[in-house]
Amino acid sequence: MTTPSRFQHALGRLRKLVEQRFPGDKLPSEKDLASTLGVSRVTAREALARLWHEGVITRRWGSGTFVANKRVQKNAAKYSNFYIDSSSVGSLPARIRQAGHSVDLHGFAVSDSPTSVWVRDEPGFDIPLWRVERCLHIDGQPAVLMVDHFPQTVAGSPVNPEELEDIENDFQTFLRSHGKRVVKQEARLSAKTLAAEEAEALQLEPASPALVAQQRTIIEDGEVIACSDLIYRSDGLGQILVRTIDG
Repeated sequence: MTTPSRFQHALGRLRKLVEQRFPGDKLPSEKDLASTLGVSRVTAREALARLWHEGVITRRWGSGTFVANKRVQKNAAKYSNFYIDSSSVGSLPARIRQAGHSVDLHGFAVSDSPTSVWVRDEPGFDIPLWRVERCLHIDGQPAVLMVDHFPQTVAGSPVNPEELEDIENDFQTFLRSHGKRVVKQEARLSAKTLAAEEAEALQLEPASPALVAQQRTIIEDGEVIACSDLIYRSDGLGQILVRTIDG
């Protein structure tokens, strides 16, 4: 792992280089960037990975790395910390079962009228969308209310949202069946009080506090293919953020 000072120096210079370009501009190769920044290719690769996780750049496999379109975040925090998980750990239901718990879905519902304001404001989402609501139960208790929004057609073909009623058909597999490979999911976490219908689905009192994640699912060309509201019942499914420190 690169020493923090050298990495941070390279990251800062790379960030400025990207800021001087326009959305859609292609960046130099990893080798050329390493030469420009005066660092090794390993350090350049790590800096590129950080900007990719932050959504500053996009990667199109076989084409290169490009400056991403800037998304304006309403009511954005002054500072956003990133939890990056690059491991491949399989579907959530499978991991829950491996931990010795039962898991199933309840309250499956489909509509074509998204209700989340942030989803309607997402660039490219001013098109017909499916809204799929499901509640994941662990050991018979509600754990997370999942509301996914995604296009009604993908690559010119209609999408059948009913396929997601099968708990074994996780969202990544569902999108892959429509020719879209998920490469990243990014989520903005916040606290909220539950509306009456949310509280009912999670079997909690109205106005109970909850953790909510506004999650974007991104495919290999850098496009956001789905937006999801994930509302967690803390005694059902906890979230742990891990920070690793070298040296």
